[in-house]
Amino acid sequence: MIDIQAVEPAARRAYLPLLLDADPSEEMVARYLTRGEMYAVVVDGAPVCEAVVLPLPGGRCELKNLACAPGCRGQGYASLLLEYLFLAFAGRFTEMLVGTSEKGMGFYARLGFAYSHTAPGFFTDNYPAPLYEDGVQCVDMHYLRRAL
Repeated sequence: MIDIQAVEPAARRAYLPLLLDADPSEEMVARYLTRGEMYAVVVDGAPVCEAVVLPLPGGRCELKNLACAPGCRGQGYASLLLEYLFLAFAGRFTEMLVGTSEKGMGFYARLGFAYSHTAPGFFTDNYPAPLYEDGVQCVDMHYLRRAL
């Protein structure tokens, strides 16, 4: 059985390995984990995917973290969770932003996000060690947005 559940603040630290898979800095995760809302896809009682969404000024929100367990990737759980969040937040927010590396842009574009802007040097300026995806160093953060 597949279920999508809100994750209460007291239970969020249990998701730290999954959160760090999407954002490898525990310090960065700590900045938004308690201020945002967290949701998880649970399959047969086990969490397989999570997302953290942070409210922003001006009626917008930002997807700060999205990760699927390694053995559960490519099965549609992240898309399912985002579609759920789009509906759940539509009455509260007008737009959702997401910041990602260049590699993640295609995934979000398939879900209706469009390019907004780039934060040059974000990954090199805000993380103590270089970050790599598929052997390519992450340097700039690319922001995309989607109307809700």
